[in-house]
Amino acid sequence: MVRSLSVSLVLGLCACSSATAPSAAGSAGAGATAGGALAGSSAGGGTSSVAGAGGSSAGSDSTGGAVLACTAGGGAAGSAGAAGSAGTAGSAGMGADTGGAGSRNLSTDRALFLGASRCAQANVQLCEDFESGTLDTTTWTPIGAKPVIDDLQKARGMKALHLTIAGGSQSAIRESKTFPAPNNTYYGRAFVYFGSLPTSAGLSYSHWTMIAATGTMIGGEIRVGGQMQNGTNLWGVGTDSSGSANGTGDWTNSDKDPNGKPMAVPTGQWLCIEWLHKGDTNETRFWWDGVEHPSLYTKPSTPHGGNAGVPYILPQFKQVWLGWQEYQATSQKFELWLDEIAIDKDRIGCVI
Repeated sequence: MVRSLSVSLVLGLCACSSATAPSAAGSAGAGATAGGALAGSSAGGGTSSVAGAGGSSAGSDSTGGAVLACTAGGGAAGSAGAAGSAGTAGSAGMGADTGGAGSRNLSTDRALFLGASRCAQANVQLCEDFESGTLDTTTWTPIGAKPVIDDLQKARGMKALHLTIAGGSQSAIRESKTFPAPNNTYYGRAFVYFGSLPTSAGLSYSHWTMIAATGTMIGGEIRVGGQMQNGTNLWGVGTDSSGSANGTGDWTNSDKDPNGKPMAVPTGQWLCIEWLHKGDTNETRFWWDGVEHPSLYTKPSTPHGGNAGVPYILPQFKQVWLGWQEYQATSQKFELWLDEIAIDKDRIGCVI
């Protein structure tokens, strides 16, 4: 089921104001949980806060989830919420992010990621949980081999989108409802479960894409995917704008995190993937299970294997697809599931 909201909505798990001035500790915070996160706000004029976009304190609730509350300016810690213990000033919070979503839980704790569907409470521009059992064709256009919705694997709720692809072909769903994006910038989040990925059996190399956005001004796709080399699949980002006069060409930069020892993309488990396409400054970013991979950050001057000397410029985005495309001829079959796809103007994280 797709749930959409106007971009003019104020986003977050609780109401926040960037104009809120620091204040004394308020009275008991109201307890409200979302995936283990406790949101609290004071009733006495003060607002408790955690380290986020400038917050100052955090604690833990009685079940071990993170205590989450809102201000951009950061007031003193409020007293305990209904299910939480008192926050300790200066303790670790969610971590700052430049996406303007300081009130969202950007935790890297995988124990908070899965479970019930959360699209109804996500407060994002678009959230798709596939719980209706039928692809919403008012939002999504199938591409290539038509995917199905089933209950064989699911990150949240009871259903997910199932894609099975024979050989070097494509199966995906595309949406344009959230475009044009404010400032030509958008964040995405999707849960993915790879049943199979390219192997070295009959393939010395394989390049595949899971997410790709396109638009005007610059041709080609802005891609999130990976490459299989020496039998190992690693995440990668890049483009295929070789047919565009202003494009950098067909290239992919591979993951090098952490510390030059990247982890192979695994099969048989759910992964949370986030991406940023920031068209106003021509930057892209990539997160895996809430952790950013700096080696996959791109900007106009990013070294790449495309057209030498051509800066990496993003198009005016018009649409994005999610699914699978593999570009080398092979008899291998590929399988994956997608769930809880979300698009928004702020970073979403893996908890909401």
